[in-house]
Amino acid sequence: MLVTDEGDCQAFREVTIVVLNPDCDEPNLFLPNAFTPNNDGENDVLYFRSNIVEVMELAIYNRWGQKVFYSEDQSIGWDGTFKGEKLSPDVYGFYLHAKCYNGMDYFKKGNITLLR
Repeated sequence: MLVTDEGDCQAFREVTIVVLNPDCDEPNLFLPNAFTPNNDGENDVLYFRSNIVEVMELAIYNRWGQKVFYSEDQSIGWDGTFKGEKLSPDVYGFYLHAKCYNGMDYFKKGNITLLR
């Protein structure tokens, strides 16, 4: 790129742009396996985090298969409640489906531990 100022001085700069296409997988997608919604200001809300996801779907279930949380928005996390009531410390099942900007799909299921 050549630029010229009012005094007719010129400067040339070359810029190289490298486009990275990160994998649609961990560690570029992150969901903690435990959190502590005890209002201490740390890990009070469980969020799915990624900078490369276009669409996501996260569902969390209790041990009886009842869906206690669902979101399609990364900015909405689970605070450990269901219908406004605090849930007890336990292990909850989840499934996560995400579609990354590169068109690849990511699917994971497992457990999340709610600690108080």
